[in-house]
Amino acid sequence: MKKILILTFLLCGFAFADDFKFSSEYLEYDVYWKFLNLGKIRVITKVEGDSIYSWIQVKSNPYIFFVNVDYAFESKFHKDSLYDAILFVYEMKDGIPLKTAFERNREYLVARQVDVRNGNLKGERSIIYPDRYYQGITAFFVARKLCGTGVVVYLPLLFATEEKVEFPPFVVRVEKVKFDFSERREDVKVNSFDSEIRTIKFSGYAPFVSKELAGITGEFSGWLSDDWARVPIKATFNTFLGVVRLELSKWEKSGWNPPFKTK
Repeated sequence: MKKILILTFLLCGFAFADDFKFSSEYLEYDVYWKFLNLGKIRVITKVEGDSIYSWIQVKSNPYIFFVNVDYAFESKFHKDSLYDAILFVYEMKDGIPLKTAFERNREYLVARQVDVRNGNLKGERSIIYPDRYYQGITAFFVARKLCGTGVVVYLPLLFATEEKVEFPPFVVRVEKVKFDFSERREDVKVNSFDSEIRTIKFSGYAPFVSKELAGITGEFSGWLSDDWARVPIKATFNTFLGVVRLELSKWEKSGWNPPFKTK
């Protein structure tokens, strides 16, 4: 299994931003390297009472030969309990559609991969990790809750990395990543809008390299809307190409529009 950035956080005892509110939404992002569009990220979230269902697709531009990424992530969890939620990851490898489930089993974190066509088990890995954790989708919301709180934390990141000399050909690891959820406000400009948008900035540092996701490593930054929705507006990452940026291009969210800078 290729190295998949799962973005899993352990977060206990930190104050969340009081004004963030869950609501159903569709968010779409363009991924740029300089002026070249590398692909899209789509996020679908549905809120049903206290339950949250979210699906994220990361897909590279098929006309860009030097980047090949096509993953989907799926999870369901309670809005007041973002930790230990099961995560499903979908990918295509050598023409075979694969589904990998990451979940808690007592003191273990277990990754179990099957062939979607017939349900046959392709491989299973586990590590001892008794502490609470957050997986990739719930981490998306943890960042939105923590944004603007002024805390600096080192959060465990769970990911699967390729290991060709063993079977199954992947292992599960946890690495600590620095996040600085500052109170810094900035007005930012993205390609899809004529006006600047009011945002709150956070930053961080990843000590590892995700080769399959364009070599993401090192410093990264994000800008979330400065309002109750905390919608990600822009993000930047270091990759093997250089700095890559994500920009909000489309959205469907009841009662929300980007908080544009007033003159």
